[in-house]
Amino acid sequence: MIDKLDFLVRFWELKARNASLGQPLESREQIELLSLMQLVTSDLEIPAIGPYERPKSALPAQMIGDGAILPVEVRSVGAGAVLVSCASTVPSGSNVILRASDAITGVEYALPCKVLWVYRGAPTILALSVDGIPTRRVFAGVPETRIAPAPLAQLSMGKHARLVG
Repeated sequence: MIDKLDFLVRFWELKARNASLGQPLESREQIELLSLMQLVTSDLEIPAIGPYERPKSALPAQMIGDGAILPVEVRSVGAGAVLVSCASTVPSGSNVILRASDAITGVEYALPCKVLWVYRGAPTILALSVDGIPTRRVFAGVPETRIAPAPLAQLSMGKHARLVG
């Protein structure tokens, strides 16, 4: 699911920048947007209101809005909507920010969203539509893997100072 989110963040970014007058797209970005639109055309529909089962690839995230930070679980990611589950409810039409991160790749996503619909159940399901320019930020480098253990000389702590007389 995180790979699809990463892919769609680029689509949403280009789409939002193309719609705004502040940042016109360069010609290569226009071609990229047209290519991405062809790939996601079948994924633009907003899912019907109702319960959604928890997939194995569910992604923990946070939803920020109305002065609160709610823990949520991303259950489905599509070009038209992101489905999340949470314990409490948020009114339809509210503006929120969905924040998710991937510790393995060291990437954090922030998606400005509008709540499309709310299904009150156990848990509550919300459909969020990306409404703005999402961000993708690398917060940590991916550590290199080592085939052989490091020599003990590299693990030394340096000269020890004696603190008592």
